[in-house]
Amino acid sequence: MYRVLFILLVLCAALWARPKVFVDTAVELDGVHKDYAEKVVRRTESVLRTNGDVSVAESAYASDFLLQIKMLRQDDGILVVYSLLNSSDKATVWTYKHMAYTPDDLNPIVDVVSLKFGQWNGLRWGLGIGATGLLSPEVDISPTVDLSANYLYKDFLISWDFAWAFDVGLDSRDFGSIGTFLSGAYVLGGHSLFPYVGPGIGFSMVYYNSDKYEISDGGLAFLLRMGAFYKPAAARVIYALDVRYLYNYIDFENARDGKLCRAHGWNVSAQVWW
Repeated sequence: MYRVLFILLVLCAALWARPKVFVDTAVELDGVHKDYAEKVVRRTESVLRTNGDVSVAESAYASDFLLQIKMLRQDDGILVVYSLLNSSDKATVWTYKHMAYTPDDLNPIVDVVSLKFGQWNGLRWGLGIGATGLLSPEVDISPTVDLSANYLYKDFLISWDFAWAFDVGLDSRDFGSIGTFLSGAYVLGGHSLFPYVGPGIGFSMVYYNSDKYEISDGGLAFLLRMGAFYKPAAARVIYALDVRYLYNYIDFENARDGKLCRAHGWNVSAQVWW
């Protein structure tokens, strides 16, 4: 458990900064006056700085991505082509094309391009596998399947989860649970890895059977979640690692002395969101 948290924190720290994008001022022109190119470059840099999902680099050497612009005269208009390239290998991440027929048509192009860097926003369905463990009253663990709906908007993540932990008979104790949870989290900026942390609330049914305890009951549960999702600019899916601490309002009664003990535990899940 602690090793997983340590590795996660190291990865988050390594990729903490927002991706750096260099807007290439050497615009490729064909039948277009250079004044239009200078206007588009200035407008592009301004909108990207305001957008906040990326930072604008001062040079190509200090950037993660290169944004190249082409302006080609076609019939009565200008074809504007934006291409985002990886700085390391110059591979194309995405291309956006737009036809402008008046100078005013150039302005909204940049607004659309800036949204390409926030393409992880919106609703994502998730499927994950992992494990759920008890910390009290006894230590036990069961494999878990997670289904989720995740709504991402800039710095916020709202998730609904359904988690099923099932016993596989690896020891003499029986442990399993079924729960549904609603949680919110604050998403920290990153390059391709975006850490998040936040609270949640839900309801879970727990069954447990051992020499000391036997229970099958449901109750309110609170959780604190932290994790990170991995989203390269060119990818269509998101990969996430989710770690939770669960405090459940279910009392376990000791069969020997009758003392009550509140249940709490943890959950770790590797997920794919699409």
